[in-house]
Amino acid sequence: MATMLRKTGISVVGDVPWGTHFCHFYETKQDLLDTLVPYFKAGLESKEYCLWVISDPLTHEEARRALKKAVSDLDEHLLSENIEILDGLGWYLTENVFSLERVATAWDKKLEQALARGYAGLRVSGDTFWLREKDWNDFRAYEKQLNESITDRPMTVLCTYPLAKSGANEVLDVVQNHQFAIARRRGEWKVIETPELIQAKAEIKRLNEELEQRVIERTNELRVANEELRKEIGERKRVEEKLKGTTEQLRALSGRLQSARDEEGIRIAREIHDELGSALTSLRWDLEGMAKIFSESEERSHVPDLREKIAAMLGLTDTTFNIVRRIASDLRPSVLDVLGLREAIEWQSRQFQDRTGIIAHCHSPQDNVDLNQEQSTALFRIFQEALTNILRHAQATRVDVTMVEEAGAFVLAIRDNGRGITEGEKSGPLSIGLLGMRERARLIGGEIDIIGLEGQGTTVTVRLPVLVVGGRSKAATD
Repeated sequence: MATMLRKTGISVVGDVPWGTHFCHFYETKQDLLDTLVPYFKAGLESKEYCLWVISDPLTHEEARRALKKAVSDLDEHLLSENIEILDGLGWYLTENVFSLERVATAWDKKLEQALARGYAGLRVSGDTFWLREKDWNDFRAYEKQLNESITDRPMTVLCTYPLAKSGANEVLDVVQNHQFAIARRRGEWKVIETPELIQAKAEIKRLNEELEQRVIERTNELRVANEELRKEIGERKRVEEKLKGTTEQLRALSGRLQSARDEEGIRIAREIHDELGSALTSLRWDLEGMAKIFSESEERSHVPDLREKIAAMLGLTDTTFNIVRRIASDLRPSVLDVLGLREAIEWQSRQFQDRTGIIAHCHSPQDNVDLNQEQSTALFRIFQEALTNILRHAQATRVDVTMVEEAGAFVLAIRDNGRGITEGEKSGPLSIGLLGMRERARLIGGEIDIIGLEGQGTTVTVRLPVLVVGGRSKAATD
């Protein structure tokens, strides 16, 4: 049976569960109506089947009229048989004899009919003004049986007793056979507590005190745990902030180291080109002078040997020049400084094709974007690393390079027709080189995307945001 509480409509009682059997002692007819009218009004509003058994001095018409004042649509309820108002003598007595079994069976039948019609349960009130002294013992047994049988049924029963006909012994018997009792005299309420009710209240009080103590203890435990958690969160935040600061420092250091390496490469390339190149040029001039002197000398016996040595020295000088140019180009191609990134990438593509035999095609329809030295160097190094990976791992026969400006960004794309990089390789041995490419892109405010399709090749795409200044694109981080 559902344990949901039912509204009684009686302020001093409040809500009660199904299976409640209580009694009401009243002094006047108005005291009786002031109790039963709100009781049945609450029952009708709760979709309960209501059964009001009245007795003298209250008449059927008085009961109906009093209830109608509180329930405006009472006539509809009566027509729909949501409530019945019955005469007590006709309900309790048969041929002027009270039968416990017959009345108990009648209640069972009413409950069965109410449930069959879809009502939530049965709400009952029976008045005992009709009760005669000779029927008292049987009626007391009936009340006791009802009190014991109702606890697990969807019924609420309120028995009403007139104080004028209730002596001290009768009051004690009535209270004993109900779960609790209430009284109304001249508009004043009084609750009559049975020993069972007193014991139940004491137990509830004890349980409430115990629950309150447990709540206090649990609250203290939660407060301590919450404080520990707050400290842990604070410590974690401090560690995260410290880690974040360290990460930023490492990134800044990485950027400075990369910039320092590039600057050092530029310096070394310049020194090799200017100083070593100048020295080799002077050496070549001297050798050419010697060759001229010997060609004009009259002493001819050693001329062939000298000419052979001079030729070897000239060849060595040319080889040294080529080495110097290659080293200087590897450190920083002069075309990157002289002509810009686009021409440097096109030049590197031709060098890659000549050296490897892999076809390298460049497509660059737009004019140069204004890039600073750091940006152009980073993009060129990313391009060189991409070509190195293609040569070592891609098994490609063609590379297509595009440089375009789209959606407010300078886009460099390197696409090969090789086997396609796998997800595992992105985090494998190749990942260090890829990480370097990503870090270079991040340091100049760009981003890099690497996508591989099995059997269809790999595409490396670098995007660098640009601004339009005076009709000309300019790197956003510049």
